[in-house]
This record gives sequence, C-alpha cells and structure tokens, in this order.
Amino acid sequence: MKKLLLIISISLVVIILIAMMLAPGIARRYTINHSKELFGRQIDLDKIKINYFTSTIRLINFKMYETNEQDVFVSFDTLLVNTEPLRLFNDELVVEEFYLKGLQTRIIQNDSVFNFDDLIAFFNSPSDTTVMPEADTATSNYKFEFSKIAIKEAKFSYEDIPLNKTLTTKDLNLEIPYISWDQQHASQAGLKFYFENGGFFQSKIEVDPNSGNFNALVSISQLELEPFYEYTLDYANLGSLSGSLSTSLTLSGNLDYPEQILVSGPFDLFNLKTTDERQMPLADIPHIHGRLKQIDYYHERYAFDSLTLYDPYFYVEFYDSTINVIEALDYYSYFPDEEMEMPEGQTEPASDTISETSLFYGFDNLQIVNGSMELVDKTTPEPFTYNLGKIEMSTDSLYSDKDWVTIYANMILNNRGKLVAELGYYPDDPMDLSVNYVITDFLLSDLNIYSRYYMGFPILYGDMYYKSETKILKGQLTSNNKLVIHNAELGDKGGGLYKLPLKFALFLLKDRNGVIDLDIPVRGDLNDPSVKIGKIVWQTLKNLIVKVAAAPFDFLAGVISVDPKDIKAIEYNYLDTAFTANRQRQLDLLLELELKKAELEIELVYFNDVDKEKQQIAVDEAGKLFEQETGKNYQSDEKGFIDFLKTRTAADSVDFVAASQQIIPVATIDSVALELQKYRRQSIENYLAKTSDSTNIKVFIPDPKSPKNVGAEPHFEVKYSMKGSTPEGNSE
Repeated sequence: MKKLLLIISISLVVIILIAMMLAPGIARRYTINHSKELFGRQIDLDKIKINYFTSTIRLINFKMYETNEQDVFVSFDTLLVNTEPLRLFNDELVVEEFYLKGLQTRIIQNDSVFNFDDLIAFFNSPSDTTVMPEADTATSNYKFEFSKIAIKEAKFSYEDIPLNKTLTTKDLNLEIPYISWDQQHASQAGLKFYFENGGFFQSKIEVDPNSGNFNALVSISQLELEPFYEYTLDYANLGSLSGSLSTSLTLSGNLDYPEQILVSGPFDLFNLKTTDERQMPLADIPHIHGRLKQIDYYHERYAFDSLTLYDPYFYVEFYDSTINVIEALDYYSYFPDEEMEMPEGQTEPASDTISETSLFYGFDNLQIVNGSMELVDKTTPEPFTYNLGKIEMSTDSLYSDKDWVTIYANMILNNRGKLVAELGYYPDDPMDLSVNYVITDFLLSDLNIYSRYYMGFPILYGDMYYKSETKILKGQLTSNNKLVIHNAELGDKGGGLYKLPLKFALFLLKDRNGVIDLDIPVRGDLNDPSVKIGKIVWQTLKNLIVKVAAAPFDFLAGVISVDPKDIKAIEYNYLDTAFTANRQRQLDLLLELELKKAELEIELVYFNDVDKEKQQIAVDEAGKLFEQETGKNYQSDEKGFIDFLKTRTAADSVDFVAASQQIIPVATIDSVALELQKYRRQSIENYLAKTSDSTNIKVFIPDPKSPKNVGAEPHFEVKYSMKGSTPEGNSE
C-alpha cells in the first residue's frame, strides 16, 4: 500500500512538473491564437518563462500589431514580473519587481482619431457572457504595492498627421522605487525617468481614495522645447523654437474634477531662442525665472508671484506695413475684422454658453534685468539700426482687475543717451494710457538716415534733451513735449522726400547760446481709422518747421527780447518819408540781430502800390495849387477845395482823385513818386552805413509788377535767410 501511494505521489509530482513545464508554451500558443478575443488585436510572443520558486513571470519578444496586422503598435524585448501570490489571500496585490526592457510604442493621431481608439472601445464594451459580481465591501478594500518598477531603453513615437510632425523619445528610462494604494487610507506613488539629453521627469503623488483629493509634486529638469515647436504654429508664426524648461510644480485637485486642477511653483526657462518665418532672430533670453502663484485654468485665473527676464535680447524689424513681432505673434488673427458668425436664427450667444468666469492675470512683480533690443527700420533705402541697451523694467502689483497699473523702465540709447520712462494704463482698457518719459544725452547724428532720407540734410552733430507727457483717453491723444537741442548742425541739402526748410528753421530757433528750446503740443483723434500716432507727430513737426521758416521774426525777436512787429517791417504811409526815431530804432534792432546771429542774412525789400500813392500825389499837388491861390489848406477847407477843382475842370461834380489827375501833369506825379521812393531808401541806407561800416544788411527793390505791391502801403519788409544758403521751399 505504501509503495502504491509512493508511486501515485511520484506520478502526480511528475504530472504537475510536466504541466508546469508545458504550461508556458500552452499559455503562449493560446494567447496568440485567441489574442483578438482577449485583447482586440493580433499579438505575437516568442517565449513565456515562469519561475515557480520565485513567482516570476518573464515574457520575451512581445508584439501587438495595428489593425492591419502588419505594422507593430506596441512591442518589447523583455517583461519580468515578480509577485507574492500568497498575499492575495490578505487582499493585497504585491509586485516585488516589474522590469520592462525595449518597449516601443507608436501613437498616431489624425485630427481627433487615434490608432488605439479601437482598443479603448474593445475594453469598454462588456462581454455578453460575463456576469459582473456584486460588490463585496468586505473584499473590495485591496491594497496595492509595487516595488522596483523599471522601464529600460523604451522608445515612444508620436505622429501627428495633420501637422506632418513626428515626436520620438529614445532610450527612455523610467524608475519608480515604490507605489502603494490603500483604498482606505491616503496612498503615495512616485516615478522618475530621464530625457535623452540628461534631464529628467520626477513626480510624487498622494491621493485620498475616499474624497478623491490629491496633491502632486512634479519636477522637470532640462526639458527641451524644440520638439514642441510645431504646436506653437497654431498661435504664432515662428521659424524656430529652442531652449529648455526646468520646474518644480505643486498640483492639487480632485480626481472627479481633473479640469479644475490648481498649479503653483517655480519655473526656469534657459536659453530660450525664437526666430521668425524669415529665420531672423526674434528673442534670445538666457534665463527666465518665474514663480506661479496659482494657475486655475478652469476659472481662467493666472497669478504669478514673480516673473524676471535676465539679459534678454529682442530683435524688432520694421517694414512698410507691419513689424516682425506683430507678424510672428499672428496679432491680427486674434482681432479679426469679420464678426463672429452666429447659428441661424440666433443673434446672441445662448445663455447656457456664457461663461460665468472672467479672465484674471496678475504679477506681484514683473522685471526685465539688463535687457537689450535691436531696432531695424527697413522702410528707408538704407536700413536704419538702433540699439537699446541695459534695459531695466519693473512693476509691482500688475493685476488685470486693478484700477491702474504703472510700469517703470530705463535704458541706454545707442550706447550713449539715456531714457527714463513711466507707463500707466487701465487693465480693462489698455488703450487708455499715460506715458511719461525723459531722454537725455541723445545724439542727433543717430537719426542721420532719417534726416537724409526724408528731408535731405545730414546731421553733423548735436545732442538732445526730450521730455514728454502723453495721455490717450477714449481715443483722444494729448501730448505735451519739451525739446531742448544743443549745438545742432546740418550739412548741405541733397535730395530728400520733403522740401522742408529744416536748416533755416533750426538756425532761427537757436538762442544766443546755440540752444533750441521748444514746447511742442501734439493733439489728435485716434478714433479716426485714418489717423495714426506716427502721422500726427510727423505732421506736427512738419507744421512747426514750416511755421518757423515762414515767420522767422517771431523767433528772432526772442534773441534780442523785442516785439516781433519791431523786426518784421519798417512801415510808411503814402507820401510819408520821415525818418523817425522809431524807424531808426528798428534799424538798430536789425543791426543788433546781425551781430548776435553771425550767419543771419537780412534784406529790406521795398513794397508799395505805386498807383495808389500816385493818386495821393495828384491830390496833394492839386492841394498845393489850391493853397497858393487861397492861402488855405485843402485838407481843412474841403468845400473850398472842391469848388477849386470844379473851376479848374469845368465840371458840375468832381472826384478828388480824378479831378486832381486832370490838372496835375503825369510827369510831375511820376517824378514825385520816384523821389519819395528814393528818399525812403537813401535815408535807410545812409543810416545803416553811418551806424555800422561792417553791416551786410541790403535794401532791395523788386519788380514793380510783384503781386505783393498790390494794395500795399510803402514799407520795407524784413527778409531773413542764412548766408550761403538757397531757398529750401515748403513741405510737400
């Protein structure tokens, strides 16, 4: 009997051993042959190895195919799982080791369709033969423990067909020392894997299974941004994107409401570089440091403790109709001209689609440290390049719900000048703003290209102080500007789009110390689509230049502190030749101006309506005849003078002028007219020569047919110009 039991026992052991030896092969063949029933896809597997003593299962060379059963969807070289099966009796699933080597996964997306959608549908559809057991609260509180999870040499491939973009991670290594899940108590899990460039991703999460609340710490080191470049093209027109991201974020929320996750923590961007579609640089920022106060995407709230840009460089290029930055940011796509199309029959958004949230953004502190900017204007034949350096900008409490935000900035202009600025605006309407700034030590020669291109004058030297206080409120521009220019000198005119008397205007505006001090108000209505700030400023400057050149006496009067009328013209009445003390004083003022403005050229141009004066001469000569006969003045005895004219002309009624011209010979009238003109001119020339033997003031009598003679009483109009210059004309 004992012998029989021994034989039976040995036989059973042999059978069990054979079964255990054959089980992996049988399981392999069954799994392959019934893979579509089990997994929804065809699979292939070289080997299954089981170590019954260590409870270890090893799968070798696994493949799951795409639906076409030719292309591989998922594959791996080796999967090793080491479990503790006896602890299942204690409602514990324990995996002592999970090792996966050579995992390769290919994800394909075509719009909203993925190549694994059929698998999701397969596992989500219940089996007709499966009867789900009722939940047993006594056994549902499983505890899961996973240790030594390692994924080695994994490769993930993601292909976006519409973007024609493929992202690939090579030699992805993932190590998770320990994950536990207790359905009654808070559980923790963590993972870490390395990027190809040496950076890593690491996370730790703690979940309360009862409430669903979770907290996670996510650390990312040196995540390369270049693979994400194509995804920026939906929001910007960039030519390239590079740099790396490092961050340590805290994520909190509830598993039932994953869209309401809250994010906070510091982040750093290193060597961020972008180019535009022309492959020209846009930005090069070695370091951006920020700290997220709270990002609440669901409620559209984006709050930052701080954001600092260190040593940023920006490249701004101006074209005829746009700027490279506006093109790159695809600015106009955010503000389309067309109104949003509404569904047929609907004039307003449906009430249930109106968001109850409003966008909030805020920075406790925003800074730029030691920034630089290169401005390149390609609207002129010769590109104009200007450098802004040592840019420092800061603001505190920049919140979108604040009544008013103020930003301060200062910078170096082209390595010499300095700018200090203050910008304020209403966050709910950023176009209502205030800009105050002061520019000092600005070299005018930096604007040489503009001066030559637009006005034809090269700037030889000079420096500028500029102060501006500008406000835009409800589209109304109000700008008060103070401009002080020292020692400005221009070269000779040559070409230029506009014929502006710039050189003469600058000459007139200089005081005795060579300083130009101007107050320039600028006004405009920006609600008019045809009105641009640049055009308003340019038109204001043009008008100022023309005004100065057209009325130089208004500005020269300040040089000698007199009324502009005193140096505008020396005026006479008809028949008046008296060289009065006031007229002598006017000539003295002109001589003083000549001394104080050495380059000033002064001419006294004589204008007179000779025909009208001849009428007065005829009446005056007739009056002299009347006085000889009567001994009376014709002006005091008007009735007697009329009777005298009636008698001499044998007319019943007379006109003073016509009757006088009948009785006075034309030759006499012409002779007197010439004598009056000659005396007026000689008295002035003699006084100038006697008073200053070095004066260059000239007296000039133009063509009598000049339109300026018509209706004019005798006067010497003072004309001012620069010595050696030619007329520069008016603006076009």
